[in-house]
Amino acid sequence: MSSKNLESATNIIKQYIEGNKIPGAVSLVAQQGEILSLKSFGYSQIMPHKEEMTLDTLFDLASLTKPIITATSIMILVDRGLIKLSDAASKFIEDLLNTNRKNITIKELLTHTSGLPDWRALYLNGHTYNKILNEVINTELQYKPGSIYIYSDLGYILLGEVIRRTTSMELHEFGYTNILQPLNMENSLFNPDKLHKNRCAATEFSVLRDGVVKGEVHDNNAYYMGGVSGHAGLFSTAKDLFYLCQMFLNKGTFNNVKILSSEAVETMTKNAIKSLGYESLGFFIKGNSSSKNYLLSENAFGHTGFTGTCFWIDPNLELIIILLTNRIHPTRNNNYHIALRTEFINEVVSILKTR
Repeated sequence: MSSKNLESATNIIKQYIEGNKIPGAVSLVAQQGEILSLKSFGYSQIMPHKEEMTLDTLFDLASLTKPIITATSIMILVDRGLIKLSDAASKFIEDLLNTNRKNITIKELLTHTSGLPDWRALYLNGHTYNKILNEVINTELQYKPGSIYIYSDLGYILLGEVIRRTTSMELHEFGYTNILQPLNMENSLFNPDKLHKNRCAATEFSVLRDGVVKGEVHDNNAYYMGGVSGHAGLFSTAKDLFYLCQMFLNKGTFNNVKILSSEAVETMTKNAIKSLGYESLGFFIKGNSSSKNYLLSENAFGHTGFTGTCFWIDPNLELIIILLTNRIHPTRNNNYHIALRTEFINEVVSILKTR
């Protein structure tokens, strides 16, 4: 199948850019292990000067960090017998022991059912990793653990620390050694160096940082934690994300390299909170508010990022859809990317189902 067959889908992206609804995008569609379409559109930066988007543009993935690095790392440790999903986080972070957070489990953190709030401007009370971590540890619960679904950055900050203490490695080091490097994701990293910064899509104009943010993580909590956190910080390209997504479609392996057991992938990608919503151990599940209008199958899973990034994987269709935009450049005051995702994904699925 030539990429021309998907032109009606990619034309949707062009229309959003021509309508000044987003600055630019990179899209990738793959099926049965073959990339059918990989295209770039518009601009990676429009201020203070314009720069064209390319296939090699690196995006601040924002919350895609959660499934790619944090949840996958946790499941690697589960495979190795170093962590159980039923373990209390306080087993690894002893500072939680004398709080009402002491019984929160790893599974509850992964599935956003820990009772922790969704987000806090933690950086206002400290500009170091340890100060922000301490703010999370001392954040009071909003609900009883396991009783309600609240999508929470704070829970994933704790998971990043669990990985750090379990492995005696920094999160980015463990992720690189056990996920990114084995998958040959050469353009995926935290804290881009000068060379990689030049290839990054710009994000928001920040008064706090006195200019347009480019090549630095947009999320302020992650930024002041040193650019590496369990909830945000990873930069990558569409092509690199394809390798990661294909690994999940292949039940844990890619190019004969095993990242996870097939049992771990199966556990990780099915709805783990059926009575509370649509969330797996790190992924959104079809039916989640972000995907309820998609034409994907009921077994599809994926994730979105605040900066305008997303990917979806559909095992039934053996399909991968990646759409990376810089929708918050130069301002977050638009939500056009939500409609764009729905239109683009549904057009791709419609085309592939009828070919």
